[in-house]
Amino acid sequence: MTKVRYILTTLFLCLAWYTHAQVSFTVQAPASVAMGEQFRVSFTLKDANGAEFKAPAMSDFEVLFGPATATSSFSSISNGKTTLSRSITYTYTLMPKSVGTFQIGPASIRANDRDYKTKQVSIKVLPADKKSSKNTKSSSSSSRVDAGSLFVRTIINKTKVYEQEAIPVTYKLYTLHPNLQFEQVKFPEYEGFISQDVEDNAEKQYSLESYEGRNYQTAVLKQSLLFPQKSGKLTIPSGNFRVVVAVRREIDDIDDFFVLQPYENVRRTLTTNPVTIDVAPLPEPKPQGFDGAVGNYRISASFNDRQAKTNEALTLKLVINGSGNIKLMGDPKVRFPDSFEQYDSKAESSLRISTSGADGQRTIEYYVVPRQTGKFTIPAISIPYFDPVSRSYKTASTQDFTIQVAKGKGESATMSGSGSDAVKMLGQDIRYLKPLTSSSSPSSIAFSVAYWGIYLLLFLLALLLLFLYRRRMKMIADEAGMRWRKANKVAVKRLRHAAEYKQSGRGDLFYEEVLRAVWGYLGDKLGIAVSELNKNNIAERLAQAGHVPETLIEELMQLIETCEFARYAPESNEHAAMDSVYERVCSIIEHIDSTKTLKR
Repeated sequence: MTKVRYILTTLFLCLAWYTHAQVSFTVQAPASVAMGEQFRVSFTLKDANGAEFKAPAMSDFEVLFGPATATSSFSSISNGKTTLSRSITYTYTLMPKSVGTFQIGPASIRANDRDYKTKQVSIKVLPADKKSSKNTKSSSSSSRVDAGSLFVRTIINKTKVYEQEAIPVTYKLYTLHPNLQFEQVKFPEYEGFISQDVEDNAEKQYSLESYEGRNYQTAVLKQSLLFPQKSGKLTIPSGNFRVVVAVRREIDDIDDFFVLQPYENVRRTLTTNPVTIDVAPLPEPKPQGFDGAVGNYRISASFNDRQAKTNEALTLKLVINGSGNIKLMGDPKVRFPDSFEQYDSKAESSLRISTSGADGQRTIEYYVVPRQTGKFTIPAISIPYFDPVSRSYKTASTQDFTIQVAKGKGESATMSGSGSDAVKMLGQDIRYLKPLTSSSSPSSIAFSVAYWGIYLLLFLLALLLLFLYRRRMKMIADEAGMRWRKANKVAVKRLRHAAEYKQSGRGDLFYEEVLRAVWGYLGDKLGIAVSELNKNNIAERLAQAGHVPETLIEELMQLIETCEFARYAPESNEHAAMDSVYERVCSIIEHIDSTKTLKR
């Protein structure tokens, strides 16, 4: 009976495994290797029994060993359900025959009456080191961590650009000592530029790269797009990176053999070289309506209803597609008819920031209310822009729009045009007006007083509305004042986003959003342009305020450095550290706002 139960249980578990498992067949191989270096290529079938495995041709490499077959299985229990998983892996040990880039085609296997294939992989073979650290033996571990074995490069593909032209910048670590940690990361301040960080959600990993005859383990620390805001020679200053390298001690005698600490921690400060960018001004003459757009763009527009009615809202949707400084562009001006009452527009951007530039689309919705009936034409909407590739100005345009406006609900609209219909409407408007006679009764006098009282009330109300309108227009025109008043609101919104990233364990995005909140808040409060923000002028302006304690300024500067470092640290997703940073930021912003230390 026990044997029967065992067999039934095994069959049940196997059935559950075949029913719920996700079958996959994958390949794993390094992206780059060096001549003389052995490496492995593995093909793994997961959650299925495979047969008829066929390896791809690997004629560009010497097969030293394989295939080595290994199987593994494990079970897990979640919510009372048992999940079984098993895999089989076929591994080959290879060595490159020559330098170049070579392809390993797909492997195939049959499982569950289906044929599965892996993806084709590309492997770059680098030349062997011209210099070898193995041949250089030194008496000190620290002396082996020199400028040739560990450094950070600032990589820029062009140093001559036009104003507002995107410049990709990459900071890359090169090391012969991959066992290292960052203590402090300080990227350069971009004075004269507006920067946008490249979105990179992938986990930072080392890859092999040949540079000046040596093969280094490399990792991209940060990638950004810089948009120069003025012409002339602009300099990207040096960045500083403090690292700790674990280096194995050299064993010179028997006493060293019994040392308890086989590794020695070596500290180094890595500095990038400053880079000068030659920024040319945009050519003259600039086309009419040019608003600083640089790149390559297309636009389209559409109305939500071509058969509009008076006193009913109408939406014009304008979509801008392209690449360049699209995020910095202003909203194109639309020439609506005088009888169209226009309201504030709404703009949204969906962009992808990469090393090739900023591309995506910007959508602007214009809201208008027609007040007259008739047929109206809205001229074509144009966006003049400068194309740095062709070094010339171009224009992206829509077609003219024709809108037929019919009479809608509400109060009678003013008729456009002339003819019998206009005369009829005019008769309707005046038929209730009667001339006043010289003999007025007491009731007519009271009516007259009330009549003129209403007019006086309307006049005073009009004056009040005019005052409020002018005040609002003045506030809108005062861009610095608007930024100062909304600084706290914008910072709170960004901190809410940071809190969401904190809850989901996305440390990199959390610290990035916190930095945006802090920089944005201080820039708005101090009236400093985004392109001129840096820790030095922030600290100087806060000190000049007089009421900001020095301890608060030091804490703020330290907090900024902590966030900049944590974005690239492997421990950046620790909840305790993120909670501490979040509380400190909220406390500092609350302190500055409550004490009114920063005045316009």
